[in-house]
Amino acid sequence: MKITRYFILFFILFSWFSVLSQAQQNETRIKGYIFNPEKTPAIFSTAILLNQDSVIMKGVLTGEDGAFVFDNINAGKYFVKVTNIEFKNYISKPILIKKNEQILLDSIILATNSFKLNAVEIVGRKALVEVHADKMVFNVASSVNASGNNGLELLSKAPGVLVDMDNNIILQGKSGVQIFIDGRPSRLSGKDLTNFLESIRSDNIESIEIITNPSSKYDAEGTGGIINIKLKKNTSLGFNGNVIGSYSKGVFPRSSVGTTLNYSGRKINLFTTLNYSDNRFQEDIRESSYQSGYFIDQQSKSETHRKSYNFSGGMDYTINARQSISMDGRVFINKGDRTLNSSTGIYDSVNMEDGEILISQALDEIPSENYNFNFSYRYSIDSTSNLSSDFSLGKYSSTKNTFQPNDYYTIIGDTLLRSVNNQYDANTQIDLWSVMVDYEKRFKKISFSSGAKYSYISTGNQLAFYDIENETPVLDITKSNNFDYLEKVAALYFIINAKVNDKITVNAGLRMESTSSLGTLKSEIQTENSKVERNYTDFFPNVSIAYDDQKNSVLSASIGRRITRPNYQDLNPFESRTSELSAWKGNPFLNPNYITNYQLTYSFKRKLVISNTYSVTKDFFANVFEITEGAGNILSPRNLQRAINNGLSVSYPLKVTKWWNFTTFMVYNYSSFNGTIGNTVIDLKANIYNFRLQNSLNLPGKITMELTYYYTSPWIWGGTVNVDGGYAINFGIKKDFLDKKLLLQVTGSDIFRGRSDFHYKSNYGGKDVDGVISFDNQRFGINATYNFGNQKAKATKKRKSAIDDDLNRISN
Repeated sequence: MKITRYFILFFILFSWFSVLSQAQQNETRIKGYIFNPEKTPAIFSTAILLNQDSVIMKGVLTGEDGAFVFDNINAGKYFVKVTNIEFKNYISKPILIKKNEQILLDSIILATNSFKLNAVEIVGRKALVEVHADKMVFNVASSVNASGNNGLELLSKAPGVLVDMDNNIILQGKSGVQIFIDGRPSRLSGKDLTNFLESIRSDNIESIEIITNPSSKYDAEGTGGIINIKLKKNTSLGFNGNVIGSYSKGVFPRSSVGTTLNYSGRKINLFTTLNYSDNRFQEDIRESSYQSGYFIDQQSKSETHRKSYNFSGGMDYTINARQSISMDGRVFINKGDRTLNSSTGIYDSVNMEDGEILISQALDEIPSENYNFNFSYRYSIDSTSNLSSDFSLGKYSSTKNTFQPNDYYTIIGDTLLRSVNNQYDANTQIDLWSVMVDYEKRFKKISFSSGAKYSYISTGNQLAFYDIENETPVLDITKSNNFDYLEKVAALYFIINAKVNDKITVNAGLRMESTSSLGTLKSEIQTENSKVERNYTDFFPNVSIAYDDQKNSVLSASIGRRITRPNYQDLNPFESRTSELSAWKGNPFLNPNYITNYQLTYSFKRKLVISNTYSVTKDFFANVFEITEGAGNILSPRNLQRAINNGLSVSYPLKVTKWWNFTTFMVYNYSSFNGTIGNTVIDLKANIYNFRLQNSLNLPGKITMELTYYYTSPWIWGGTVNVDGGYAINFGIKKDFLDKKLLLQVTGSDIFRGRSDFHYKSNYGGKDVDGVISFDNQRFGINATYNFGNQKAKATKKRKSAIDDDLNRISN
């Protein structure tokens, strides 16, 4: 690791030296911002740089922020001319600029034309699903029935995404998915990730990016790919904001209220979001199983109550024409409790009258806190190269206090046989930081990018288990421990993107990651696996080639390699009791798994998109039941030698009429799981398919309605359990009031309960299980949004200006 650190340090210093050496080149630059009379960005205006003889030197179109830049220019006298078909032409006063001087002009406010065009309202609405060469984008803001959901529920509605019974996220048949927030990894997993996602409101989410085969620029972590959740950001000038409230009812109610405040000026953008939610969740189980001569019949009902307080805020600041910084922070605070009531019959499988009934409870208090801070610096060296650096800091903590009373009764007569009461405290702290630097250089037909990253993650876990004796908790040292896990990852990457000709583009990258990890178990009881240390270095190539005939067809092919490392919960070798009869036990020798992805994608007229993926996973993470003495069992992760996934996805949007848009998305996967765990041979195969039909209807009275049908076939959970398929029908209706300041929405999810009950079966290792787990997915809700302040961020339609042909002849 020391050599790797020195290498990264050398790389960073070398990158900065390269930047400084290039900074000695011509830095002469003129930058400005163009606004319409309402002081919102005048998008797609044409900015022209004229010399003192009125000869065109450069020309650009403004972007979403109304900005334009002329760099690498000679010293002298210039004029700036602005044209836009909706407004009068603008000519600046003479601008005198010296060599290497950087001038930021005063804001240019365009004046309305004296003639009047016919009134035309251009409403820009993004498609619900956008398919790009490297990712798929689910535009949450364009979906009516997405409102009122939490982040986890929203992911289950995204194309190609499945959320299983344990809230694990599966992307096109593959697990090991990494969740990013605004382009940065969340670094959470398991129940911690579930709690985090359930604390995010869908009304604060702009879009979800689904990246099945990420490039070498991304962390190699995540064999299933990356899902990037992009939160909403304001684009309007001045002060504005909104107030959002939602309420839904299923078996239990859920509600939330929040506000967003923004201020955007010429050089600074400030934003903040506050949100409070009060949610209740249901998880009911009916399960029967045979093991070791016992028949076990279990019924349980669970209710989780969580109150979440979310705050996020940040700032974007333009230092000058070349440099900008941004910083943001997020705070998620959850106050939760869970009540589990369970009745379990434990019978002799031969004589059903011989046995006992276990009546048990689990009373949990589960508060958690999550703090994140990010700082970014961007430096535009010139028009062809730029440098960026990022620093991220995070802290997560949770405390779980559980009381478990257990009473055993006779089958006949309900006579109390014995009571076993337990209590335990499980605390977790995660501290992490990372630093990253990226450099990009662009030429006419080729571009290079490279970067380095170092991340540090420290996790502490404390479990104190108590037996209740005479109503007094007594520490049981045989079931208590501390487990600390430290992971350090150093990474380098290099990418080259080349445009071979007008039709062929090649992208090739290589990422190197060096990992050092140390897991330490501290316990009063001697354990063989008290310390596990690992050091390994891997290389992750990614190559893609794309062919675009510039007419109808685009064909792309890619291959990439990725990794999923075990998390601290999977590595802790001590038993954590989840009930009197069941426990979780980690595996300190769990190896990381590696996946090789192959993908072929074809697009016709940018509408019909067909994608075929083939992946092979080595050392797949499988959750395995191990039978203990009597009727108990332990769930533990194990490496399964091989998992194969072969998938086909098809998407097609269709405009049926002026008022009806129809989008279909279908995924088919052939999955196989093969290996030997202990003395049990696992060989499971499944043909899994799901499809989504999305209808968007523009009804009379400016009412918009969305109707979605979703179906999934039977699938395999954790590599060992077969789960029946199901369907869901969702709807959403929305209408604007008060000149679009007030938005009301009515939603319904899984209105016929086709995806609220999951039937599952498994039979391996001497345990035969048949069960049903039920969730509170059938819900009906209402949502209201009130906007205030300047909400005018009207995007004008891109037009070809009178001098565009001349601009094409000008060299940069």
